[in-house]
Amino acid sequence: MRLLSAALILMTLQSFSFAKAEYRVFVLKLTKKEIAAPPLDKNQPPAPLDPPDFRLIESTLDNIQYPYYYSVAPDEEITYYTSWRCRGRTDNFKPHCPNPNLAITSPAKDQITQPNSTEP
Repeated sequence: MRLLSAALILMTLQSFSFAKAEYRVFVLKLTKKEIAAPPLDKNQPPAPLDPPDFRLIESTLDNIQYPYYYSVAPDEEITYYTSWRCRGRTDNFKPHCPNPNLAITSPAKDQITQPNSTEP
């Protein structure tokens, strides 16, 4: 019985050496919420709204987790845009792997920012 337990422990430890880390990169769209100004005259239709301002953020957090970790303005709304899987780890501030479908489905890379980036 001891031999079987030792063999099982040894096989388990060996399987850890084959384990590889993976993570998912999300592109989130932060949009300013539209607030329509009431018309001055009740007989007038409301003024047309400008298209809302938005920015794209690349993160390992999804649209539900993101506002719990980073501060988001009350007038901003977060929506899921796209995601992809990466192999490896993200420790020591390593950059995320590139989107394999970037040329097909996503906007230019310079429009996507990292969280807490100094760029707008």
